[in-house]
Amino acid sequence: MLAPRLWPEAAWTLYRTFGARGAALRARHEARRAAGAFRPAPRHAPGMATAGAVDAFVVDPQRLRAATDRAAAVQRADRVAAGEHQAFRWEWRPLPAGADGWLTHPVTGTRADVSLPWWRVAHLDAHGGDIKELWEAARFGWAYDLVRGWLVTGDERYAAAFHARLAEWCESSPPFRGPHWSCGQETAIRAAALLYAEANLGGAVSTDADARRRIEAVLAASGERIADAVGYAVSQRNNHALSEAMGLVALGARFRGAHPEADGWLRTGHRLLERLVVEQFAADGWYIQHSFTYLRLALDQCVVAERALRGAGLALSPAAAARLRAAADLLLAVIDPSTGEVPNHGNNDGAFVHPVTLAPYRDFRPVLTAVCALWRHPLPMDVEADAETLAWLGADPPPRAPAMADGVRGGASGWAVARTGGTVVFLRAGAYSSRPGHIDPLHLDVRVDGREVVVDPGTFAYNAPPPWRNGLAGAAVHNGPVLDDAPPGVPGPRFLWYIWPAARLLRAEPAPGGALLEAEVPGASRRTVRVAPGRVEVEDRVLRPGTREAAVRWLLHPGADAAWIRAPGARVVEADPARTAGWFSPGYGVRLPSRAVEVRWAPSGDAAVRTVITPPEAVPAERNSAESAASASTPSHAAADGAPSVRSSKDLDP
Repeated sequence: MLAPRLWPEAAWTLYRTFGARGAALRARHEARRAAGAFRPAPRHAPGMATAGAVDAFVVDPQRLRAATDRAAAVQRADRVAAGEHQAFRWEWRPLPAGADGWLTHPVTGTRADVSLPWWRVAHLDAHGGDIKELWEAARFGWAYDLVRGWLVTGDERYAAAFHARLAEWCESSPPFRGPHWSCGQETAIRAAALLYAEANLGGAVSTDADARRRIEAVLAASGERIADAVGYAVSQRNNHALSEAMGLVALGARFRGAHPEADGWLRTGHRLLERLVVEQFAADGWYIQHSFTYLRLALDQCVVAERALRGAGLALSPAAAARLRAAADLLLAVIDPSTGEVPNHGNNDGAFVHPVTLAPYRDFRPVLTAVCALWRHPLPMDVEADAETLAWLGADPPPRAPAMADGVRGGASGWAVARTGGTVVFLRAGAYSSRPGHIDPLHLDVRVDGREVVVDPGTFAYNAPPPWRNGLAGAAVHNGPVLDDAPPGVPGPRFLWYIWPAARLLRAEPAPGGALLEAEVPGASRRTVRVAPGRVEVEDRVLRPGTREAAVRWLLHPGADAAWIRAPGARVVEADPARTAGWFSPGYGVRLPSRAVEVRWAPSGDAAVRTVITPPEAVPAERNSAESAASASTPSHAAADGAPSVRSSKDLDP
């Protein structure tokens, strides 16, 4: 229960969450919902004679064949044709079968009510299960595998499989009814996949008049559905709005001259996209949702929208393009060039909305390739451009820059990165101007010689039994100091926080032998980080008088031994299914057992504690072997019931 003394601050925080415009848009949306004033069905059925595929979605088969791994492409297409899809780009699952299958929750088995108009569908239903699990197959990410397979081989099976699955989905979900029409963002993501299918499966025998009409009807209804309630997405101040703006742009370009509302969709989507990019991407590249996964999602949607805009003779403005280039620079500051991985920072909901690549989920090189190619931004020589992404986009390779060098970078949004001799440290210390995703002031990620060592836990699930309902969002499972076990932020309902934390970056600069980073939560704690090749020293100092106890838990990657962490009085906390500490979630619905090293001290005796992060004497040579093995064998929502609970260990002293 929120203490009365905090009510004024909580009220101010909730106002800042949405802003005056967002609050007005949300109020209007809720009033329309209560009155049932949304469109109950599409109003128009465009004719195929005047509508055509958007050139932005046409892929050159010859170029794609040269750019992709044929064997891997065929293997994925075969699995989808046989009835599987890779959920959240992590775990292969059965595709829904038949109309009922599309309405049946893949985890709980609960059947959704398709008789409900979209605005009556509950998105949070403990009995029904996490709606993201139901939506995932209906994003049609598997369609890219079938389109790729068809373009590479010309095998009719792949096109026929697509049309058969779409027909089942259409039977299950008439326009504007049930869960699959209940979210404008999901509608937009699905529409992009259908636009690629429509533009590239035209030569297949199974793409007959009925198949064409089916795709066209879903796309036209999608445009109407998004346009009728886009204000709700804008009120959220997050990636939903960018996704829906992309949908309006792409569908407006697709139906110009064939649907009476299409020109309005294109204008509205373009106008919104211009404003949203500048609002949601800071000048230093930081994204409004404080998450690298959501940053990629936002960039992917901007890439799709820009392709559609250029096909219509339009483009994003130089000001918007500059923000997207800055976001690319931020990702380049934190990326591991050999794998394309970036820190698992912030919310990680498994989003992979533009899978025009065979690269794995955590590889960010494809999105960097797309952004750098479209907006002609230099890509460092040691970051390999993704050839398949370029083929899907029909884009020229991006210009090249020198390979990444050691150094220090920081941004006004409160982030800093230090690279020195193979050791990379990412520090987050921001004062929020938009709602937090995780409560993680002074959080630190550490990578040494390409190995993830100290990591962000990720998300696991937004809607799961306690303690896992967004249970990895709090300060206790991040790598920053916590005073008197009191979190620096106060959670509210769903993804809201009544009280936001505040931190600030004090220094990010080169130092003898490496780099120096310093940040603080004003009046509470200060963190000083010294980075050298193969060694990171962290001093955490308590600033708040009267603090009885301070603590920090260092979450280790599953492939990193606890001996990496050396601090006075440290103890190891192993993963336990009943607790959130010690778990690493590199993809949605996935949790891998690891361990945290906990350090506690009494500031009355010593206001500071020093932690050293450095390789133990014997470290396995295989890089992150635990994650690769676990990702192949650990099922979604893996409980790892045999994991030991909290245990003590001998002190790990520096």
